[in-house]
Amino acid sequence: MIVRWSLRVLKAIGALLLLILMGFLAALAWPRNAAPLPDRAPLLLIDGARIVDVERGIASEATRLLVREGRISAIGTDLVAPKGARRVDARGQWLIPGLWDMHSHSFRVSPQLHLPLQIANGVTAVRDMMGCPGASDPLLACHADKARWSREAAAGTLVGPRFIGDASFYYDDASLTPRAVADRAALDKANGVTLLKTYNHLSLSAWRALIAAGQRHKLPVVGHLPKAVSLDEAVRAGQQSFEHGRIFVEGCAVEAAAWQSGAWDTLSQPTRMRRLLDRRDKAVCAAIMAEMAARKSALVPTLVTREEDARARDPAFTGDPRLRYADPLSRWAYRDDAAATAAAFSTAADQALLATMLKQAQADALAAHLAGIPVLVGSDTIIAGLRYHDEMALLVDAGLTPAEVLRAATLDAARFAGMEGDFGTVAIGKRADLVLLEANPLSDIGATRKIGAVMLNGHLFDRAKIAALHEYVETQANHVGNWAHMLWGLIASPASSSL
Repeated sequence: MIVRWSLRVLKAIGALLLLILMGFLAALAWPRNAAPLPDRAPLLLIDGARIVDVERGIASEATRLLVREGRISAIGTDLVAPKGARRVDARGQWLIPGLWDMHSHSFRVSPQLHLPLQIANGVTAVRDMMGCPGASDPLLACHADKARWSREAAAGTLVGPRFIGDASFYYDDASLTPRAVADRAALDKANGVTLLKTYNHLSLSAWRALIAAGQRHKLPVVGHLPKAVSLDEAVRAGQQSFEHGRIFVEGCAVEAAAWQSGAWDTLSQPTRMRRLLDRRDKAVCAAIMAEMAARKSALVPTLVTREEDARARDPAFTGDPRLRYADPLSRWAYRDDAAATAAAFSTAADQALLATMLKQAQADALAAHLAGIPVLVGSDTIIAGLRYHDEMALLVDAGLTPAEVLRAATLDAARFAGMEGDFGTVAIGKRADLVLLEANPLSDIGATRKIGAVMLNGHLFDRAKIAALHEYVETQANHVGNWAHMLWGLIASPASSSL
């Protein structure tokens, strides 16, 4: 009797597990619609817009602009539209180059989530800062994925920005040897990545090997400043960009050497942060900034990441209604990170420290800009596109003018990437990656949120299409198929344990 009862229980458990598995497989196979595609017209006349000259920080009088086969072919008030051109009524609007997000992350589900949201928010190009450990991955977007998405976006058959930079999976393992770094960099080169990304825990010898590998393969080294490496050495060795607003807090501290040596590793996070913030070697910091400017090394401060720390206990922030555009797993991770920060910085004094860190990161971004360092706009967030505009607002709050931030988001980014011949300004001969705004961004950077139309390679997303993209992403964020794909990716990806 007991044996028969046990067999029934086992059969019931087996049937339940089978049903769960079948349900999960069905979710993986559940059809996912593509995002609404742009209107494709070989000839496009933008009529009545004021063109923003991002280099000089001025706007023209109302004029006309003709797009032919994806490029700007003519500009002028007396321009006559060729037969068959589609007219876009841009009277009372401002025309700017497409925005470039210089710190973005993409996943296999990004065509359903992140890429359409970026386009809907005027982001027409991204520098993707995390690749795959290998040539393919069930969770992360790999080089082949991003290259294909870029081609399809330019053709108007997929909704998404161009990928103008594609970083490797980050080099972070403290046990990596110089030989292992050299071998892995050669594989990254073979897999097509265009940037090598360094991260927090890489040893000094391994980081030096990565710099050497980058020079050998003509792949710029970008990313974090590893704790074992001094900021001065990183700049002089040629690291091309530094991500996040804490690099000068760590690199310019009087006690930077103690931090780098690991002598503070047993201290609490608030204690370490307080010591780094309390005493700064201003002369050393000024010299480092001057060297960065001379070498044209860029700072991508991602101030929004410091804001996330500073507002970790703010229900209005952790309950941001824009999180409806993120999938459930990403929403959970976002709030879990906030909870971990709130737990680590638990006292009122600790919380004030996080606010001080944000203010210091803003002050450093302004100082870097004034020193001549390219300060670029990057979001590093799951709420793609939307938080990019928050980053621009934080840079203005730091002391940059709206015109300076707009230039950083367009021309300076294209120039840094070596692509200003095709992008970065509204000029004849350049690619028609453009954004129409309903207010003047030179007066108020918040105008970049008031988007009337977006063009990528001349393909048009009008106001109705932009609204449809927002609606599409919100639906896809809760689509069972996308949820299942993200969950399966987390289970199966070799990168999951490192994220």
